[in-house]
Parts: sequence; C-alpha cells; structure tokens
Amino acid sequence: MNELQQLWFSQKEEEIYLYLVEYGSSSASEIARKLGYPKSSINFIADALWEKGFLKKSYRKNTGYYETDIDVLENSIEQELLLRQEVLKNMIPELREKNKNVLVKPKIIFLDGKESCANAYRELLNTKEKVFYEFGAHADLVEAFGEEFMDNFIAERVRTQVFCESIGSAWEVEQEIQKHDSEHFRKLDVFSLNYWEISSSIAIYDSKVLILNLKWWMYSGVRVEDPSFATTLKTIFMISRK
Repeated sequence: MNELQQLWFSQKEEEIYLYLVEYGSSSASEIARKLGYPKSSINFIADALWEKGFLKKSYRKNTGYYETDIDVLENSIEQELLLRQEVLKNMIPELREKNKNVLVKPKIIFLDGKESCANAYRELLNTKEKVFYEFGAHADLVEAFGEEFMDNFIAERVRTQVFCESIGSAWEVEQEIQKHDSEHFRKLDVFSLNYWEISSSIAIYDSKVLILNLKWWMYSGVRVEDPSFATTLKTIFMISRK
C-alpha cells in the first residue's frame, strides 16, 4: 500500500501512520521494534507528522505516545489540495509566458512512398502566409505525381491565391512554364545548367521546410518544423535569387 506516498508522505511516514491506524496509541519504542527502525528515527518522523496535525501526542511516563486522527488527515489533505490547485492556477499563466522564449525542439516527420510525399506537397496550399519558396524541378514533380496532380495543384494554388516563389534549373520544361508565371500566380527564376542541377523539391513555407527526393521512383522526404531552420533556408533562397 503506497497511496499515502502519493499524498506527499515519505515511505517511513506512511509505515508509521498505517501502523498507528491498525494498532492505535503506541510508544516510539514499540513502533521501532515493530517496524525495525531506530527509536530516534521514529521520534523524529512521528514528531514531523504531529506538527502537520496528522497525529496526536501524549507524554505519559515521559514517553511520547502517538495516536491517529483520521478526520484531521482528511481535512488537512483536502486543504492542501485546494491550496495547491489555487497556486497552480495562478502560477501556470506566468510560467507559460516565460516559456515562450525557450527554444523548442524541431518537429521532424519522415515521408516514405509516393502518397505520403504527394500529401505533404499538397499541404503547401495551406500555408498561412499565402506564399511558399521552392527550389524545384517541375519535370520531377510531374513525373512523380502525374500531370493531372500538378495541373490541379496549380489551379488550386491560383484559386486560393497562394503565391509561389521558385528557382529552378534552365530545363526546357522550366523555361516553358516560366512563360505562364503571371497566370499561374508564380515567379520562377532559372539559372544556367552550367551550374548545379536542381531536382525534386525543397519548399519553405511558414516555419516549415519540406524536402522531397522523387528521382528514379525513390519517393522519400522529410518535413522539418523549425522557425530558425525555415528562416535560414529562406535567406539562402533570397541570396540564390540575387
């Protein structure tokens, strides 16, 4: 039985209290013999319980005797619970306010398979900022998700006015869709293939970064939710554009 330990009793306090519940008034020597603790420890612990009002104390024959008072225990615990609830109620708002500036661990979700990657990409349409920034290859997205998927994605993006800031390699497909930037609610910049090739997609939106690998049917990716990481990638995007 350790219920009393859940009500802020120590193990020894609980043992002494339950002994007195069962056997009534006893001397410290009797309790020590029964529980196997030194008499000095029994005196110290029982006095602490007495000071809390959980025990009654007498001094007959110059020896301390203790007897339990269940009503006092019940009332004391109830009062303590009410006090702690009130303190907690007043303290939590202040703690939450102070906790706002504490660094939060990034939330990372790994993606595996075509469907999970497609669903994650579709979530770009739900950006609260109504804009996302993408290093991407339209051809890879079409090859992985299908032309109908991408056509519907663009149509929905235009309908909901989610702007796409994009950087891609100067593939034929990218140069062709660049001609439709205005009607597709997009700004696509391409750079020479003499530099590095951009494939699949790295999209930055709100405080999240979505990285997809869609080459050669290797449908995998990761979504990282972290304000600092997202801001850093967004800065790299802006520098790349210049």
